[in-house]
Amino acid sequence: MLTLKRTLPGAIMLMVSFVILYQSLLVQGEEMLNPAGGGFLPGVIAIILALCGAWTIISDLRKNKQEQATAEASDNAFSKGDYLLIFSYFIFIVLYVLSLSLIPFFISTTLFLIISIYLLKGIKWYTNIIVSVVTVTIIYFLFSQLFNIVFP
Repeated sequence: MLTLKRTLPGAIMLMVSFVILYQSLLVQGEEMLNPAGGGFLPGVIAIILALCGAWTIISDLRKNKQEQATAEASDNAFSKGDYLLIFSYFIFIVLYVLSLSLIPFFISTTLFLIISIYLLKGIKWYTNIIVSVVTVTIIYFLFSQLFNIVFP
């Protein structure tokens, strides 16, 4: 049971990466290996996510073997609060993606970054807001001016 709890985040990462990869392959009229295509970047992200998920599972299984020998495995397992944070953050990401069709990119992404940084890092609000606005501004101008990509 403890092994399942430890490897569950990695397994979820693998499942999500396979869904993203499958969806990126469904982009019509685009080749997967064409960097200018719409399915290229999601495909690359899905592959990186799959590698991270596999790495997480392998490292957790290695840690589990080491901890079984020392009988300290129960102290390092995820708590219910950790699982709640992971699940709520996943729901938050889904809501962000859905909000892109209703709210402009700049506003929704800035809010997403502010809330994400606060939840995951817990830094001061003024630093959080400055980092989020500067990051989104750089991303927006880089992609809209340099790559001529139209944002939603």
